[in-house]
Amino acid sequence: MFRVVSPREADVSDSCRLVKLLCTCFNDACGLVNYACSDGLRGLFSRYPHYEPHLVFIAEEDGAIASTLHVLNRIIRLNGNAVRVGGVAGVCTDPRFRGRGLATGLLKYAVDALRGGYDALALFTTFGGAAYAIYRRVGFNDFYIREYGVASVMDLPKANYASAAVDEASDSDADALLNLYNKVTTNLDGPLVRTRDYVRDHLINATWLKLTRPGVNAKVVKLMSEGISAYALVTGVDNDGLLNVEELVAENCEPVLSLVNQLVKDTGAKGVRVYAPLAMLRCLGARLFTVQSVYMLMNLEKIEISNVRDRYIFRVDQW
Repeated sequence: MFRVVSPREADVSDSCRLVKLLCTCFNDACGLVNYACSDGLRGLFSRYPHYEPHLVFIAEEDGAIASTLHVLNRIIRLNGNAVRVGGVAGVCTDPRFRGRGLATGLLKYAVDALRGGYDALALFTTFGGAAYAIYRRVGFNDFYIREYGVASVMDLPKANYASAAVDEASDSDADALLNLYNKVTTNLDGPLVRTRDYVRDHLINATWLKLTRPGVNAKVVKLMSEGISAYALVTGVDNDGLLNVEELVAENCEPVLSLVNQLVKDTGAKGVRVYAPLAMLRCLGARLFTVQSVYMLMNLEKIEISNVRDRYIFRVDQW
C-alpha cells in the first residue's frame, strides 16, 4: 500500500523546488520561476495578492517534493451567512511519482490539519476526471456545475433603455461595481464575498485572468443610467463571431439587454457567449450549455448545505 512520505507544511526553503514542480503541472506557473526563489514562498504570487497561499502542504519522497497543494482564504455566501472557506488549489504531483496515492494522502493530511480553521473546504475540478474521483473519495461533494448561455443576434431581445450610456470601467468604479455585485448575489448560494480591492485588481484590471490566459484582451464595461446599472467583463469576439462575456451583473433584465445589445452593436458580433447567473441568461433568451467544470465543497463544521437553492459562483472567481 502506497503512503505519503513526510507530509508537512512547506517553508521558505522549499520555494524554488515548489515553483518548479508547479510549472510541470500548470503552464501559467512557469513565469513565476524566475523570481519566486529569491522572493520566498510568500512572493510566489506577489503580483496576485488575492491568490497568495495561506498554507502550502507538500509530500516528499527520495529528497524531492513529490506532491503539493495550497490553500487560499476565501469567504462565500451560503444561506445568507458568510462562510469561511479554505480554497484548495494547486494540487500537483510530479509525473515521476504519480499513481502512488500521494495526492490522496496529502489531501487527507491537509483536511485534518485544516479542521477548526474553516467552516468548509472548496475546490474546482473537471467533472468525472481522475482528480474528481480523488476528491469524492476524500469527502468533497458536487455543489455547482458550470453553465453558460449563447444567444444569436437574431434572437436577442431588444432593450428600452434609451438614455443609457456604455463606457469602460476604471479603478474609481470599484465601489459602485462592488455595491451592484452585492445586491445581485444576496439571494445566491456559493458566490465569493468580494472586497473593493479584489474588484479593482481581479475584475477591473483582470490580473489573474491575464496571467492564466496570456494575451487575453479583458476589460470591464459599465452601463450608466442614474449610476452604474450593469457591468460586464468581456474578452473580445472569437473566431465564430461570438462576443465572450466572462461576467455579467445587473439587477434586472432591462440593463442586461441594454448593455449586451450595445456591446454586440459596437463589436459587430454575431452572438454572445455569457457566463452569468441563470436569471440573467433567461433575460437574454440564451440557450444553456454545461461546462465540464464542477465547484465542490467539503463540510467541516456542520454548516447547512442540503437546502441551498440558487447555487452559483462567478467564473472569474475560480481558483
